[in-house]
Amino acid sequence: MDALGRLTIGLLLASLSLVSANAANQAKPIQIGMAKSFVTERPKSQVDIATDEFKDVMKKTTGLDGELTSKFGALDVADKLKNKQLDLGILHAHEFAWVQKKYPDLQPLLIAAGKHRVERAYLIVHKTNPAKSVADLRGKKFDMPNDVAEHGRLYVEKLCAESAKLAPAQFFNAIVKSASQIDAFDDVARGNADATVADTARLEFYKEIKGPVFAKNLRVLQESETFPPAVIVTLKGGLDEATVKQFRDGLLKAQTTAAGRDMMKTWNIEAFEPIPDDYAKSLAEVLKAYPVPTSPR
Repeated sequence: MDALGRLTIGLLLASLSLVSANAANQAKPIQIGMAKSFVTERPKSQVDIATDEFKDVMKKTTGLDGELTSKFGALDVADKLKNKQLDLGILHAHEFAWVQKKYPDLQPLLIAAGKHRVERAYLIVHKTNPAKSVADLRGKKFDMPNDVAEHGRLYVEKLCAESAKLAPAQFFNAIVKSASQIDAFDDVARGNADATVADTARLEFYKEIKGPVFAKNLRVLQESETFPPAVIVTLKGGLDEATVKQFRDGLLKAQTTAAGRDMMKTWNIEAFEPIPDDYAKSLAEVLKAYPVPTSPR
C-alpha cells in the first residue's frame, strides 16, 4: 500500500473514532438528582410513574436524555453535584438555602412554580377545638398525611420544637398517616384526629370541592411563613453552557405541551420559570426562619 493509501485509511479511522466518540457523548444521559424529600411516604409505583413522565417531557422539550434519581438527601445531591457525579439537582428552596452555605458554587437554573409562586403550610383543627396555638395540641392525635409537602413537615417540626423542644413524635400522643391531605381534612372534620397540616394548593382544593364541610367543621389554627418555589440547580462550570441552555430553554416551554401539563399536574406545579429577581432575598428569609439543621436530612 502506498503512502497515499495509508494516509487515507488513517484519516478514515480517525474520522470514525471521532464520530463514535461524539455519539457516545451524545448518548450519555444527563444525570439528575432530586432530593428524596420530594417523595417522602410516596409509593414506589407513584414515584416511578412521575419519574418516567419527567424524563419523557425532558426528552420531548429539550431533546436531551436524562436519568432521574430520588434516593439522595439534599446534602448528598449537593455533594454529588460538586464532585460532578450529578449534572443537575432538584431541591426545595429551603434545602437549596441550606446547601448553598456549604457549596456556594451551586447556582439556580429554573424554579418549579406552583399556582401562587410561593407556598405556606397550615395547621388545621376542628372549628370547635378550643386550641389557641400548637401548644394546646400537645398530647393530642395528629394526622400527618402521606402526600403533605415537605415544607408542611418542616413547619410542624418547627412548631413542636419552639413550643416544647420536642420532635413531633414526642410532642403528640399519636401520629396517624392518612393517604392524602383530603382524607386528613375529613378525619379532623369527623373528630377522628385533633389536627393536621396542609399546603396552600390542597387547602384551596378542599375548599373548592367541600366548601361547606370546611366552613362548618374546620379552621386554620396557625400558618407558616412563605416558602419560595422548588428549584433546579447546577454547578457553576459543571455542564457545558450549550447543554445548560438547551435544557433550560426546553423546560421553559414544557407547559405548552399536553405531556408537560400532565407531568406538572403530577408534581403539583404550574410551570418551569426563570429565577425571579428576588429569589436570593427569599432564600435568605427562609434560611432565617428555618436554619440549617444540625443533622443531614
